[in-house]
Amino acid sequence: MFIKNQTPYLGKIRLTFEKSPWYSSGSEKLNKVHLNLGFTKLVSRIKLKRDLNGPIPDPEKVELINKYTGGVIGRYSFNDDKYVSENCFLAPDGTYLGDLSDGWRYYKNQMIVTQKKPHGVALVMEKDFFHMTLDRRGIVEDYFSVFVKGYYGYSHRGGNTFRLGDRLFDENYVPAESDYIKEEWAKYKKKANESEIRNRKDGWLKEGDEFEIASIIPFNRRGKITIQTWEQAEQAAINLSSYLS
Repeated sequence: MFIKNQTPYLGKIRLTFEKSPWYSSGSEKLNKVHLNLGFTKLVSRIKLKRDLNGPIPDPEKVELINKYTGGVIGRYSFNDDKYVSENCFLAPDGTYLGDLSDGWRYYKNQMIVTQKKPHGVALVMEKDFFHMTLDRRGIVEDYFSVFVKGYYGYSHRGGNTFRLGDRLFDENYVPAESDYIKEEWAKYKKKANESEIRNRKDGWLKEGDEFEIASIIPFNRRGKITIQTWEQAEQAAINLSSYLS
């Protein structure tokens, strides 16, 4: 049975049943969940090949990351070069973006490193855009606006993609009924009431505590200004990344 290596590392793949397979170690990683049976899962794991620098990268996948994401896999040094880490995912200006797995995540999700905030904001393209030829892209006069999916703002705590028509995220914005159409506000109110009841029952909200409706409104709907340009979408992603950091 041939199982494709879904990771950016070299290694040997094995099949196994595990209840909670999402852990990683220095010697192996989860490759893919093939079948979820509820009480257990059929998964493939990869036993990593290693050298003195750690897990050995798959050179073909490193090439894909370097070619398409706007970032590069390379060496990162810090604390006056006292510490050096190999196979890191870096922005063109040398900003540290993560490890090899983060670079591979960018590639698999059609994400491109941005300049204004390399660590925390990525341009997200539509599926298969990376593998379209320049000739095919040229069929559309403004392929940027056609094939851009949005700007993704993120941190280790989460993230959200912002598109034209979304709201420009403002962490200080207090949601007002007048800013939303009737159906959307009614949906948020219903969800907020359900969440408040559940949180009070579970003890997360004490008597006198006020439940904030903003907590259940998606990040891309939290703001007064409607996004009309890609510059605004990028700014919304920057705002969110800073808020979550």
